[in-house]
Amino acid sequence: MGNFSYATLCQALLLLSVLNFPANTSQIWEGTGRVISGVGKGGSVELRLEIDGAVVTSVSGPPLHGTIQTTPDLNGTIETQTGIWYIERCGEELCVNLQQHHPQQTIFYRLMPKNP
Repeated sequence: MGNFSYATLCQALLLLSVLNFPANTSQIWEGTGRVISGVGKGGSVELRLEIDGAVVTSVSGPPLHGTIQTTPDLNGTIETQTGIWYIERCGEELCVNLQQHHPQQTIFYRLMPKNP
């Protein structure tokens, strides 16, 4: 095999390998939550999360940064100084239950994926 053929074959294999591995893209989930107990009971609050791989970070709302399980579905518990976050996939939505310490309250969110 000549140098040109070998180089062409290597480039083709490299291109195929790049196309077979999807880029690690983050996903934004956003929506409204309802304070179901504690301070402000009955009120509504907004939350926006970014999920990048297994890492969850709040973009707006109470501070959150932690990791969850991603297979077979998004699911997990994250403890922060703010409170305990219970996250699970609920069909097309992401259900988030936050038991916040200060102020003491429980908030239930239903988030939808943000369209790109």
